[in-house]
Amino acid sequence: MNTDNDISNKEDRFIPLIVGVLSYSIGFLISLILGLSNFLTALILCYTVNTFIVMLITTRWKISIHTTGLSGPVAALIMLLGQVGAIFGLLYPILIWSRTTLKKHTMAQAIAGGAFGFIMTILEMYLYMNILNLAIYNLVPLNECLWIILALIGTPIVLGIVGILNDYGLADAYTRKIFHFLGFSAFGFFTLFAPKSALITLILAGPLAILITCYGGKNYSWFRGIKRNSDSPNERLYIILPLISSVIWLICSWPFFSREIILISTFVVALADAIAEPIGAKFGNHKYKIKSLKGDKTYRSIEGSSSVLIVATIILFLFTHNLIISLLIGIVVSIVEAISPRGTDNLTIPVICAILLRILI
Repeated sequence: MNTDNDISNKEDRFIPLIVGVLSYSIGFLISLILGLSNFLTALILCYTVNTFIVMLITTRWKISIHTTGLSGPVAALIMLLGQVGAIFGLLYPILIWSRTTLKKHTMAQAIAGGAFGFIMTILEMYLYMNILNLAIYNLVPLNECLWIILALIGTPIVLGIVGILNDYGLADAYTRKIFHFLGFSAFGFFTLFAPKSALITLILAGPLAILITCYGGKNYSWFRGIKRNSDSPNERLYIILPLISSVIWLICSWPFFSREIILISTFVVALADAIAEPIGAKFGNHKYKIKSLKGDKTYRSIEGSSSVLIVATIILFLFTHNLIISLLIGIVVSIVEAISPRGTDNLTIPVICAILLRILI
C-alpha cells in the first residue's frame, strides 16, 4: 500500500472499506439481537449497505467518502428533526469546496458522494423499517424528508453542472442564465408542491452555496459557471447583488401576496430575464446604457428587452388566460427590466409583476 492519510488512491480504499462493512455488519447484528433502539438498528444496516455500495463504486470511480460520511448522519437527523436537522446539511457545499480545492476529488465525485448518502439513507431507512418490522414513531414523513434533501443537494448539483458546461466551452452568458432560470424555477416549484420546511431549507441552502462560490473565486468551477467576464473586476459584486435581490423577493413576498401571485411572478423573472441576456448577447444590435451601482459602463439591448416582453406576456397569459392584462403587465415588466440598475432586476421585476397582478386580477 502506497498512500496518504486521505487514501487518495482508490485502489487502496478496498481493504478499509471491507473493514467498515464487517464492522457495521457486526454492529447491526448486536443491535438486532439485543433489541436496542429500532432507529439505531436500521441506521447501522443503512451504513452497512451503503459502505458496501461505495466499496463497489470505488473499484471504478473515486466517489467522495467524506461527503457520503456527512450526508448519512444528516439524513438521519432530518428524519428525527426535520428542517432543524437539515441545518447540519449546510456543511455539504462547504465540504464539496474543500475536497475539490484540495484536489482530492473532482466536482462530480464530491457532489455524487453527498447525493448518494442523503438519498440512499432516507430510502433505505423506511425500507428496512417495513421489512424488519422496526416500529419507529414520530419520524418526519418520507415525502417531507425527500423534499428537504432535494433542497440541500439541488443548488450544488446545478452549480456543478453549469461549472462543467462552462469549463467545456459554453459561454458564461448561457451558463449564468441556466442557473438563474433553474434557481427561480426551483423556488416556484417548491412554493407550489413542497412542505414549508423544505422551502425554508432551500432559501437557506441556495444562498449559502452561492456565497461559497464567491469565496472560491476564479479557480472554483462553480464561480466560473455563474460569473460574467464582462463584469470584471466586479464579478463577485454582480453575483452577490442579484442574490440579495432574489432573497429579498423570496422572503418579503409571502406577507403581501398570495401563493399564486408569487408563483407567477417568480416564473416571469425566471424565464423572461433568463432569456433576455442570451438574446441580447447574440442578437443585441441596438444597445442602450443603464445605471450601475459601481458606475461602470453597462448596456442592455432593445432585442433583449423585447424578449422580456414576449416571454412575460406568454407566461402571464398561460396563468391568467387574459391577453389584454397579460400584454399590459408584460409591457410594464419589460420597461422595468430596461431601467432597473444592474443586479436589481431579480427584485424589481417580480415585485412590479406581483403588484400589478394583485391590482388587476
